[in-house]
Amino acid sequence: MTPEYLVPDGDVAVVLNANAGRVRPRLARALRRAAPDAIVYWTRSMEEAEDALESALESNVSTLFGGGGDGTIIDLANRMVRYQRPPRLGVLKLGTGNALATWVGARSPVDDLAGWAAGEAFRELPLRLVQAEGDHFPFAGLGWDAAVLNDYRWVKQQMKQTPLEGLSHQLWVYIASAFGRTVPRIASRPDAPIATVEVLEGEAWRVDRHGDRVGEVVPTGGILYQGPAHMTAVGTTPYYGYAMRMLPHACALDSHLHLRVSALSVAQVVNELPRIWTGEYEAEKLYDFLVERVRITFEEEVPYQVGGDARGMRRSLDLGLAPVRLPVLTFAGPD
Repeated sequence: MTPEYLVPDGDVAVVLNANAGRVRPRLARALRRAAPDAIVYWTRSMEEAEDALESALESNVSTLFGGGGDGTIIDLANRMVRYQRPPRLGVLKLGTGNALATWVGARSPVDDLAGWAAGEAFRELPLRLVQAEGDHFPFAGLGWDAAVLNDYRWVKQQMKQTPLEGLSHQLWVYIASAFGRTVPRIASRPDAPIATVEVLEGEAWRVDRHGDRVGEVVPTGGILYQGPAHMTAVGTTPYYGYAMRMLPHACALDSHLHLRVSALSVAQVVNELPRIWTGEYEAEKLYDFLVERVRITFEEEVPYQVGGDARGMRRSLDLGLAPVRLPVLTFAGPD
């Protein structure tokens, strides 16, 4: 079915997170020049972001652009799902990581807002969300991926107020922190903790690299996986930060999300990183599942991240597809 394209209508607002990487006052000025009729909110705290959203809704905006990276977009999404008829959400490519911006094919923030102001045709994507512990988000992970994020944030903190601070959001810093801190630490413990994945609702099954079902369907109450797991990742969109296609089957079924369990060794991950990055890697110890709602339990506490933000340690977590969705704007189709 050919997607339905729309043209901009109604008022538009932009909420910028002043604390995010690459968000500077000159960017706000450039966005105002690109779309003179847009309401631009410059926010420095969660309270100011909440006030901006309420002000935008009172102004009956039809589209709300968020700028500040995945954390900013996820925060806005969690606020917007509380409203019965939220505006569509536009994702500006700012901050660090930009998994959602990659998914919607975002261009530069100025180009996207100028495109809107010029009446450029767009279409809406339904952003499905994972729900856990009362939060809504497009992707999360337990294990190695969260450990890398913790180390990356430590490295960025060390770069603050130095000549290198402006480079901290670049990919090479992320890779350097992973190979300089995370990999040596986890290599000292090659055995992975044991994880159990229980199906709480619906049906679940394993899929291969092409998305075809492998093995039997596991019903509610069944054990989908039990074994070593250095990482478990779950999501409704394919990308992690920096265009890493961690969850290639996230959009395969409207009713299911993608769960990935990895028992790969450090050496396997390092040797196959390019194919893992593009989502093309398939291995005996890399397990992909389509699920509706599951409980993941580790034998010990492991690091937890949501949308690229560290959330401490968890031993057990219930995750499932949220009943709410948000319309998200894209000028180009998702990959």
